[in-house]
Amino acid sequence: MELGKLVHHLQKERDMSVLYLSALKPETKTFLLTEYIETDRAINRLQVWPGNLDKLDRLRFETKTNMIQYLARRRQALTPSDGFNIQDEINFYTDIIKVVIKWMYDSINETEFAVVWKPLVAYQKLTSAKEDVGVERALGTVFYANGGFESHSFFEMYNTKVHNFRAYYKTAKLYSERVDMIYATTVQEVGNNLTDIIDQFRFDIQHHVEGSNASAFADLAKARHWFDNMTIYLDALLNIQQDLGSEILAILDTVVENVTSNLTISAAFLVIVILMCPFVIWTTENLTSSIQKYALTLVDKTRELTREKRRIDSLLYQLVPKPVAEQLKQSKTIEAQYFKSATILFSDVFKFNNIMDEFKAGDVVELLNELYYIIDSIIDTYDIYKVNATNDAYMVASGNHTGMGWHSVFGAILSLPVNNLHRHRR
Repeated sequence: MELGKLVHHLQKERDMSVLYLSALKPETKTFLLTEYIETDRAINRLQVWPGNLDKLDRLRFETKTNMIQYLARRRQALTPSDGFNIQDEINFYTDIIKVVIKWMYDSINETEFAVVWKPLVAYQKLTSAKEDVGVERALGTVFYANGGFESHSFFEMYNTKVHNFRAYYKTAKLYSERVDMIYATTVQEVGNNLTDIIDQFRFDIQHHVEGSNASAFADLAKARHWFDNMTIYLDALLNIQQDLGSEILAILDTVVENVTSNLTISAAFLVIVILMCPFVIWTTENLTSSIQKYALTLVDKTRELTREKRRIDSLLYQLVPKPVAEQLKQSKTIEAQYFKSATILFSDVFKFNNIMDEFKAGDVVELLNELYYIIDSIIDTYDIYKVNATNDAYMVASGNHTGMGWHSVFGAILSLPVNNLHRHRR
């Protein structure tokens, strides 16, 4: 917005300076003072002035102060009789305006808010169109005041500015529907057909025969009429430019408000997360500790379960042969089996009843435990199954659970140490 206003005031000062140098010039430069003040104010209102504004690194573009001083020197020296001509004056201000417009273009391209790109482009193109209309106003004023252009280069410049304006204005309309709407409203307020009047002026200028009698064609009243209508036209473009600027600012305010709101929500979530972190860490540590304790408990229980399973298997193997026990654990049906031959061995303690009468019950129990422990350790070495052990009677079998043919040999081998053991204990 501020850059657009600066371009507008520079354009207006340029056109007024050209008017002062033309045949329509007032007697003094007093009317230019207002434009000088407004231009300086527009420069001072800029919050930022980049040091690398000019690609040619000219000193006058380094700071706002340098620019104001540069303009002041030109203003003081401006005198029609001191060798100043209209072309130099147009070039002086156009050079500055081009740099400012380039700055504005770069600012628009660097914006991060993609939602406003259409009105931004329209604003950009309209600013360029307004610059061309300003030059056209100055050239047209000179044309009607002098009765023609001084050279063909002025004629070519005029046509270039007209064609550039139309191209920029058409592009601005494509990117914003408000351009035509605001222009129509402004023209309606004026009360005359401004577009037709300006188009007629343009037709006269573009179809003027070069080399004709300039003094006969010069018309100061027509020059003033042209200047006044082009000023209204520029004011209409300025209204469009300001409206687009307001639209852009409104969109940006909405975007900034939404970004601020989202940032506030994100900050609130961040605070909550930060506040929750100690609790989460404490909970995680407790949970980890509980899991570790549970794992250790599970290991102990597993070991205990393994020991109990071994004890149960041991008891079960004492009740039935191991193959039968395995089938029982698998819930299989146990069917009776037939063996052609098997060896059964019975043993008892000689004169056990007399022993019971002579010794205490505890001694008898100790005797039997020692006896059966030794026999159990012997039968584990051979393929022999203990069937029963009641009091002093001990019954084993071989060949009935594996079907091996050596069962009689195993039985005989067992009977020898058992018999010797009985004799030793007696």
